[in-house]
Amino acid sequence: MKKKIASLLLSATTAAMIFSGCGSAATQTTAQSDTKATEQEATAQSNVEQKDDGESSEAALDKAAQAIADRKAKAEKDGKYEKVVIAFFDWTGRPAGLDRINEALSAYTEETLGLDVELMIIDSAAYGEDMKLMLSSGEQVDLFSTCILGYNPSINNGYVLDLEEDGMFDDYCGGIKEKIRADYLDACRVGGVLYGTPPIKDYAIETAAVCVGQEYLDAIGYDVSALPTGDLGYPKATWDDINDIFTQLHAQFPDKYVMAIQDNELTQGSSVDNIAGDYFGTLLDPQNSLKIEDVYASETFKEWAQRAYDWNQAGFISQDALTDTTGASAKVKSGAYMAMMACSKPGYKTQISGECGRDMVVFDVGESFMSSSSVSSFPWCVNQNTEDPVATLQVLNALYTDSTIETLMCWGQEGKEFKVNSDGTITYADGVDANNSEYYPNVLWLMPNPYVTYVWEGDPLDLGQQIADFNDNCTCKSKALGFTWDNTDYASEYTALKNAYDEFGPKVVYGFVEPEAGIAELEQALKAAGLDDYMAGKQAALDAWAAENGIN
Repeated sequence: MKKKIASLLLSATTAAMIFSGCGSAATQTTAQSDTKATEQEATAQSNVEQKDDGESSEAALDKAAQAIADRKAKAEKDGKYEKVVIAFFDWTGRPAGLDRINEALSAYTEETLGLDVELMIIDSAAYGEDMKLMLSSGEQVDLFSTCILGYNPSINNGYVLDLEEDGMFDDYCGGIKEKIRADYLDACRVGGVLYGTPPIKDYAIETAAVCVGQEYLDAIGYDVSALPTGDLGYPKATWDDINDIFTQLHAQFPDKYVMAIQDNELTQGSSVDNIAGDYFGTLLDPQNSLKIEDVYASETFKEWAQRAYDWNQAGFISQDALTDTTGASAKVKSGAYMAMMACSKPGYKTQISGECGRDMVVFDVGESFMSSSSVSSFPWCVNQNTEDPVATLQVLNALYTDSTIETLMCWGQEGKEFKVNSDGTITYADGVDANNSEYYPNVLWLMPNPYVTYVWEGDPLDLGQQIADFNDNCTCKSKALGFTWDNTDYASEYTALKNAYDEFGPKVVYGFVEPEAGIAELEQALKAAGLDDYMAGKQAALDAWAAENGIN
């Protein structure tokens, strides 16, 4: 690794600055499609001068700038730019316009970073397995989101790089340190090592948001205004309200499925804290207790299993639910499904309407919740085997700070995918919508920092600040917030537990088996796979963390 880094720090001509963007991570910055390199250089100087890690800001700037200069000099000599590949997923697979976006992206990053940058976008249904294959086989993937793949599994499998090795993070990621609070970065440490950086997003969620197409509600004559309004401005509903809506929808549209159900009832529909990112030992009362408990033996899980069973028996759920791994929003977008569940936040109606390709009503059935792993659920990581760690870290830094790069990644190209409104928000370009757009991944919550680019029309320009306030004012914050657990010593137990759940859990979650019998079968399999030992390991680590941090 050190040889890779040293080879990049050869003497050469002076270079442009690396860092771009400024201000609070929660403050909306309007992106400009014609951002100039000279403007970035001026901003870069300001960002680097604020470094507080004890190293001279000028020295760090010199290293970053020198690395860019060296790459440009090499590209001029070889006639070819080095490439960095960024992998993430969307709900519908590789966008039709991805080659065009990558061409525009590389044209920009050749000037600012001395690199070609390529986005690799994979359908969510295939992302986990495809990434495992690529990361283990040596195929080029330099930066990747650990969502679906899993942060701890990525660490345990040796996929990820220690970002602070040889002082690289301090030298090349000063912009990230400006954008992300130190305690949020610390929340991504496992065993004291920083392997990833969290996307700047809603770390709090509003649980159990049931989203239904407006057109379907209109067809049954449902009066949404009769419901009270929750804190986020969405209609506040009960599960009885939702069941009534589903019954009417099924009667009105017998040729469609009501609910695009997924295995997310605990993640998105409850305030159960999935300690260390899995549900094999959880906090059932996270606001008040640090006791690790078995969620699958809890009343919370039993209620969800019964609800899914009732929906399945009523015909609301597709009989292919166990095998169809298509994302819920993609199912709704197809027109074959009418509703889905998610977790909401400020601005969520705009997001989910875009994902589903139709106006969606968001029913608020839950409460705001911030889990222990909310910050560290799916950080962005660098491949341990990346050929050029310095270049890759400089790209990672730019994803958090450069409005032009983030605009291309989040929204595509102005005039092709979107146009800018007079108020500074954006909307579809003329003749474009969610169904025919050539680039519309619509996974803003996954992106490193969408708050350095535009907001969609209908959302406030200060959406980033609203998200920050939502995080700060969360109703239910876990006492274990920031706790991470290195489960390496329990990797075999985790694998056995995951296999046991995969065999017996989904049929309970999707309502294909009577709850009492199905849960008993699942519990027996989990116990045999070592659930008690795994939970004991979690509890010991959590207790030690709590004692170290003075948390009772």
